[in-house]
Amino acid sequence: MLDKNEAKKSYKLAEKIGGIVAYKNLSTGKKYIDIAPDLGGAKNRFEFARKTGNGLPYAIEKDAKNGDFEFEVLEELKKDELQSDKAFKEDLKILKEIWLEKFSEEELY
Repeated sequence: MLDKNEAKKSYKLAEKIGGIVAYKNLSTGKKYIDIAPDLGGAKNRFEFARKTGNGLPYAIEKDAKNGDFEFEVLEELKKDELQSDKAFKEDLKILKEIWLEKFSEEELY
C-alpha cells in the first residue's frame, strides 16, 4: 500500500500534459474550444458530465441537454519542469487563440 507522502511525491514528479480540447456537438458539428491544463482530468470531467448532465461549460450546457457531445483533443502540450502553472496556462491560452482562428464563427459556440 502506498503511503500518502509517497503518493504526493509521485504526483508532483509525474509528467504534466495539457492541451487544447473541443467539445463537439455531434448533431450540429459545432465546437466549443477550451484549454485543459490537465488532459486526463478534463477527460474524466467530461465523462462525469455526460453521465450526470452537470459540469459542462456554460456555453454548451443548453445544447448538451438536447444533443450528444464528444470530447476531442486538438493538440497536446507538455509542461516544462521549470514552468509555473500560471505560465503553462498562458501558453495554453495563446495556443487556444491560434486554434480559434482555424474555424469560422458558424462552426463555434
